[in-house]
Amino acid sequence: MSPGFKKKFKEEMIFMGKFVKAALVLSLLASALAGSFAQTAAAAEEKQYVMLYSSLKDSQLAAIREGFMKKHPNVTMDYYTAGTGNVMTKLATEHQSGGIAADIIWVGDPTNYLTFKEQDLLMPYDSPAAAGIPDKFKDPDRLYMSARLIMLGFVYNTNLVKEDQIPKTWEDLLKPEFKDYLSMTDPTTSGTTLFTVAGLVQNPKYGWAYLEKLKANGLKLENGSSAVVNKAAAGEYKVSIGVDYIARTVMAQGATVGFAYPEADIPIIESPIAIIKNTKNPEAAKKLYDYIISDGQSVLIEEFTMPINPDMKLENAIDVKAAEAKMLPVDPAALVRDKLDMLQKFDAIFK
Repeated sequence: MSPGFKKKFKEEMIFMGKFVKAALVLSLLASALAGSFAQTAAAAEEKQYVMLYSSLKDSQLAAIREGFMKKHPNVTMDYYTAGTGNVMTKLATEHQSGGIAADIIWVGDPTNYLTFKEQDLLMPYDSPAAAGIPDKFKDPDRLYMSARLIMLGFVYNTNLVKEDQIPKTWEDLLKPEFKDYLSMTDPTTSGTTLFTVAGLVQNPKYGWAYLEKLKANGLKLENGSSAVVNKAAAGEYKVSIGVDYIARTVMAQGATVGFAYPEADIPIIESPIAIIKNTKNPEAAKKLYDYIISDGQSVLIEEFTMPINPDMKLENAIDVKAAEAKMLPVDPAALVRDKLDMLQKFDAIFK
């Protein structure tokens, strides 16, 4: 073997040795990176849990849970549903016992959130999913925001009220053709009507004088928000002050009623959501919060309820931003403060 060949062979062996070492280092580095990525992915898919307390119907919450868990399969959602009063009692009991089990609260009375805020029970969250929702429906400190809107308007019997007689304003209810054929739900039994009465009383355009005129025109009270709609459909009343989604529900079933929003001063009752400050599941809570005000709004639309998200439309319903401009103002703090006196004065007029 020639000296030149030996030298060349030795150089090639040294090069191969370096190549093998480099390949080994790269292999080890790739393995480490793969392990790191696998750990990161596993952490991202780590099982999470979120609990919602709500006054919505069980069927609505079940549909929201199904859609949410389909979108977030690593998050288990549970919920407790009851009337707003019972939900509030459960929250108060748990708070006094040292810990609220809920991560998110979603009840129908917006005045309750003033109490939550005063008690420092809520966690601020400015959801990116809420970017297109008017600020009117958000707490300035982003401690809560509306997740659905309940609106009231004029439910009329389509056989008894001609098209040119459909009321367009609150003053139209005072016309002689509606005398003794008007109704609304008793505000002592209905939160939506309570807010409507508060808005009328607080507004200088109406005030107590307007309610006295309604009484003089024969307005009658009913127990239950469904009763005023059903009795308008039956012809007992020509016009009722009623809830939009209840009217749309019976309209879809073929009832002889129509629904009209007032041209101005539409009663809008907000149903807010909020995250509990001491939640043990903040990330899962944010995911559910985002879902409720985005994709979850489709559940409300199926129940003829007005969505808060302007990107989602309810057929034959007013646009959210248009509704904001026509909303009957209500001072919720004044409502809480004056509620008992207001109901006593209302009863003195109507009962």
